[in-house]
This record gives sequence, C-alpha cells and structure tokens, in this order.
Amino acid sequence: MQYTQEHIYELLLRKKNGNIEQADNQYLEQLLADNEDVSRLWNDIRQHDFDEEIWYEIEDSEAAWANVEQQLLQPEHSKVRRLRGIKWLAAACLLGIMAAGAYYLLTPSAEMSGEEMAAAASHAKGLRLKLSNGKTIQLPYNQPSQQITTGTIALNAGARTLQYTAEDRSMGGLNTLIVPPKMDYRVILSDGTEIWLNATSTLKFPFAFNGTRREVYLEGEGYFKVAKKAGKPFIVHTPETAVEVLGTEFNINTYKTGVTSTCLVSGAVATHSGSSTIVLKPGQEAVYMTRQGFTVQQFDADMVLSWMNGIFQFDNTRLRDLAPVIKRWFGIKVVFDDPSLADAPFTGVLDKHHDLPFFLRNLKNTGVGIDYYYDQETLHLKAAAVNN
Repeated sequence: MQYTQEHIYELLLRKKNGNIEQADNQYLEQLLADNEDVSRLWNDIRQHDFDEEIWYEIEDSEAAWANVEQQLLQPEHSKVRRLRGIKWLAAACLLGIMAAGAYYLLTPSAEMSGEEMAAAASHAKGLRLKLSNGKTIQLPYNQPSQQITTGTIALNAGARTLQYTAEDRSMGGLNTLIVPPKMDYRVILSDGTEIWLNATSTLKFPFAFNGTRREVYLEGEGYFKVAKKAGKPFIVHTPETAVEVLGTEFNINTYKTGVTSTCLVSGAVATHSGSSTIVLKPGQEAVYMTRQGFTVQQFDADMVLSWMNGIFQFDNTRLRDLAPVIKRWFGIKVVFDDPSLADAPFTGVLDKHHDLPFFLRNLKNTGVGIDYYYDQETLHLKAAAVNN
C-alpha cells in the first residue's frame, strides 16, 4: 500500500482523535520512531488545535510534495529514511500544521525566550506575490521602491505598495498577493483601483481586466478605492458574499468564519449572497452571517478603519475578541489559563508601531487584573497575583 499526502494527513487526525485502525497506526508508529522531525510535528498536532490557514501553507504545494514524496511515501516493506528538517517542513505545511510550530523545527536547539519565539513566528513567512504561472516572488516591505521584472511583467514594489505594468494585456489567470501577520500593504491595479490589505489577508487579481467585469477575490480584510469605469462594474468576491460597485470606497472584513462585514464610506454598493441583495448607503454596514443572512447597521468609521493607520481601537471589547487580532497581527496564538478572563472588557488601542510585549505591559497596567507568560510559541493570559 502507498500512503498519499491526503491519507497521511487523515491518519494523523484519526490518531489524534483515537479512531485509527491498527495497521495504519503501526505505520505511523514506525514513521514516528524512525524520524525525529516527524515525531516533533506529531507532538505539535497533538498539543494544539490548529487551523488550516493560508499563511501557514507552502507556496507551491505540488512541487513541495514531489520533493518529499519519494523519501516519505515508501512501500511498507521499505524502511522510512530520515528526512532533512527543511523537506519535512514543506510536507508539514501541506498538512496544515501551524506555522509557528513548523518554524520551530528550523530553529537551533538552544532555548529561546517567549518573546524571541513570538518574534520568530511572526516573521516565519514573508510578503509575497504568487503569479498565475505558479512562480512566487518575495516582495520588499517598508523599503525604498524596487523594480522587479518577470517575463512581460514589470513590478514596482516598495514603501508598502505594489504597482505593475503588463506588456501582454491578454495575460489570463489570477495572481495572489499574500500579506502575512504584522504587515499591511497596498496594491494599485491596472485600472487604477487602490486596495489596502490588512495583516493576514490575501487578494487574487489579474494583471489586466478583460471583458465587461472587473473581478477580484478577498480573504481577510481590505479597504477599496475603486476607479470608475463606465459599463465595467467592479466585483469583490469573498467566501460568503460578492460586492458589486462602479466607483466607491468601502471596507470588507472576512476574518471571522461565516461572517462578512461590508462598510460603505462613499458611493453605493450592492452586496449579494445567494438570492439576497442589500444596497448600502454611505455610513451603513452590511453584516452577513451564514444561515442568518444580512443585517444592516450604522458603523463608526474611526473604529472600523483605524487599522489603516496601524492602530486597532477597542471599546469595552472582550479579551476573547482581542485574541484573534493578536494572532493575525503578531502570528501568536493566545490561550486563557482562566476561562473567565476571556470575558473581561478592555478599552484601549493596539499599535502596530510597538511590539507585542509593549501592548502586554500596558494591558497589565489597565486594572483588568491580567498577567501573561509564553510557553514556546503560545501566549498565555492568566489572572494577576493579588498582593496582600
């Protein structure tokens, strides 16, 4: 029997859940006994509840799997050979293992402080553009502008902005701009539309719009300033909805699974899901929830758009709702040692210009009664000790 990538992934999950068959378990036990890297990764799966997020996927899954397939997926009678850490890391990313845990395998064996691990995890993946032909280009971030040429495409990247020109206007296919944790980035499309992407977001777009529709695909959060083009509507697809405009400014947030928020700043938009359509006026927010549909409400532009200035504002926000923001911005998982702390309210700001320890020290001083510590790449929040 030959174990495919998908089958090994399934076996690992079955083993974790305790419903794996004996023959399959024997295979995994041999793999774990013969390969230290596999054993470390199994420990990571066993200890964490992880999400299959795009930030922790390798750029070219098929090529990465081809690199490890011949060494890992041997017939049962062959002894599994030890893989080099970097090759198993590629396979691990394919299996959806947390980036911080996978990144740990590449670090020296010397102990690191919690803050050092937090910094390492937040930079495990860089800003990059995956072209429609499968090639991936690493992009500079907050640096002077650089010229990058690939085929007929000329990229101008730097100062947190990407612009481009494409000599071949018939080029098809979607390119994927990947913005990792602790970064935000702007891209200017071929029609002049400007899009600001928040941390941990992806945008799929063509180098040139052909036909009568301009279509892009967003996951995460983005602010759109759409160039007006008569007779060519601009459509933003999200996992749950589609937003159609002609020329306007709006913000879309899809971070929370099953929830899509569209906030209209100026102009007019229509947001669709299935047979439901909502037309917004400036100052209105449409919130779509799976199985519940749309609700419309007013929104506070200062609160919603504060991320564009590198600041997240919170007003009596539960700490449990801060946890995903910290994870997106710093790439660090948050665990509450005392579950009751998750409902504690917090009013203040999270400023991207300061590091996470700076925010945590301020959090301790707010009177919420919070203390914290790191356990490898996980941030634990606990009740502060009471001084008698």
